[in-house]
Amino acid sequence: MKSLFSLSLLFFATQAQALPETRSFDDVWKQLFDKSLNQKAVVLEKELNEESLKRADRHWLPRVYVTGHWFSTNDPTQIFFNNLGQRAVEQADFIPSNLNRPGRETFVAGALGVDLPLYEGGFKTSQSSMYKALVKASEIELKAKRSEEYAELARQYGSLLILTQNENLLKVLKVNLRKVISGYQVGAQSNPVGHSGLLGLKGVDNRIEGILAQYEMKVLNARHWINTKTESEMVWQPDLRESLEDFLVTKLSGSSQSAHSSLILSQEMKLKTLDEMKSMEKARFLPRVGLFANNNLYSGDRDTENSQSFGLYLQWDLFNSDSYGRVGEAGAKALAEQAKLHAFKQEEKIMLSQLQESKVTLEKTLELLDNSDSLLQEQSLNSMKLFRSGMLNALQLAEVINRRVDLVENKLNAQTQYLDVWTRLYQLNN
Repeated sequence: MKSLFSLSLLFFATQAQALPETRSFDDVWKQLFDKSLNQKAVVLEKELNEESLKRADRHWLPRVYVTGHWFSTNDPTQIFFNNLGQRAVEQADFIPSNLNRPGRETFVAGALGVDLPLYEGGFKTSQSSMYKALVKASEIELKAKRSEEYAELARQYGSLLILTQNENLLKVLKVNLRKVISGYQVGAQSNPVGHSGLLGLKGVDNRIEGILAQYEMKVLNARHWINTKTESEMVWQPDLRESLEDFLVTKLSGSSQSAHSSLILSQEMKLKTLDEMKSMEKARFLPRVGLFANNNLYSGDRDTENSQSFGLYLQWDLFNSDSYGRVGEAGAKALAEQAKLHAFKQEEKIMLSQLQESKVTLEKTLELLDNSDSLLQEQSLNSMKLFRSGMLNALQLAEVINRRVDLVENKLNAQTQYLDVWTRLYQLNN
């Protein structure tokens, strides 16, 4: 008796180990969110734009620079003016022979300078605004990428859910069918009607086996996609207690207040950067005004001295062939992107309308299929009873079971389309 009890415990323990672990959608999403390489790339791009913005916002700070030279020369001009910079010109330096051929001398020259731009034609201001738009675009793009991955995960997880549920349903149907086949006593070849019925039942069994193989492949593909994205290798199953409708309502009902998807909003912000680029190109034709100050150092064999200069400067390109056409090019690019964005908005509006109509149609279809499924389930049970009592032959039973299998396949197809519509609507509304 004790031995029998131990074997029972071992059996149930083995069965418990064989059952795959159940994972909720929220747990899977948390893991994918933490591991997402696509989102990480957008975050890094956002950080890059933020650093560029910080640099652009510092444009009002002065430029401080230092230069230095050590050189040996016999050039008369350089020698004379470096001696002059040392404030050490001698009477002998004006002797023509000394001026023309002063020999070779060694000097050290340096400068410390400050450049404070006061007006740059709006170039730096437009550049700062451009990076602000890029940072905002990156933030919206990150939201769009999250919505995209969330929707795709919902599609894969939902597929796994409905495939597993319908797979389990067909497995129960297959078990009951095989019980009928194993207990079928009139299927001998000498009995044509009975043998034909047996072949019909076996044909249905083979069909169910083939469909289950297809379902298993799709289940493996969906689980492989999720495991790859979450960097997991475990075998698991979704929460089968949850219906598809409950899953969709609880996980995909949220939407933003915007009239357009995050992807469109991100493109709108990027379009603003092109307007700022046009302003930056216009700045090429405007003057640049600033303050400057520098301290020059001259050192040589005679002495070491320095001098100071400061003042106001004006720089203005009156002609530069490289600048011509840039404003028109930037404007044309902005117009082209604006046209593309308008086209995307039109397509998104059309798609949203089509998806909403499809959603309503599929809801009615699924409702009818659910009603038909209930009727066929009851008919299948009654047909089994009638078959056992001899009031229904095997061919008629095979036909009833075939219709049940047809309905399972049709329902799965409708559920898959319904799931796809919900995930696409989620992306368009977020």
